[in-house]
Amino acid sequence: MPIPYRKTPRAAEYGLAAYIDVVWLELDRVFCGAVLIVDGKGQPQEFVHNSASAPSGILWPEDKVRANGVALVVHSLFDASRRDADLLVCMPTLGTPEYCLSEIAPSIPFVQVVPEQPGIPAEWSWINSQPTAGMRAAILAAELARRGFVTEPFERLHDGLRVVYPNATWPHAGVL
Repeated sequence: MPIPYRKTPRAAEYGLAAYIDVVWLELDRVFCGAVLIVDGKGQPQEFVHNSASAPSGILWPEDKVRANGVALVVHSLFDASRRDADLLVCMPTLGTPEYCLSEIAPSIPFVQVVPEQPGIPAEWSWINSQPTAGMRAAILAAELARRGFVTEPFERLHDGLRVVYPNATWPHAGVL
């Protein structure tokens, strides 16, 4: 007699989620970013990173430096990725939902993490249209959330950035 168990839904098993973040290293005037692509079980499938020096001078207001730098690094990460993700996940540090929708502008379902608050767990807030229940992205998002991969992949992403850019002036642990 077979033993029943919970199987990972096929869409989550074959789907891929891309966790993306860009860190502004103000002392170095550099943007360092990465995308960590995971499957429905949270297992890493690809890690892509890049950095860009910030423009300087009186003609570059600080808010424009950040907006342009983040978009530049994010789009370079999209171009360098070899895998096609079904879902894109970012932190609020990437920018406001309005900025992400207009400047990052992915064509796949895009969600931003709402950070954990006292008594309230972290959750996802859709930036573009939420996928319908049968879409691979919806099943993948539900499976990743069920397994606790709402924010954890960002810890791995930031650890990876520290490894590939060891000479950068990183903020203190826990700040990233």
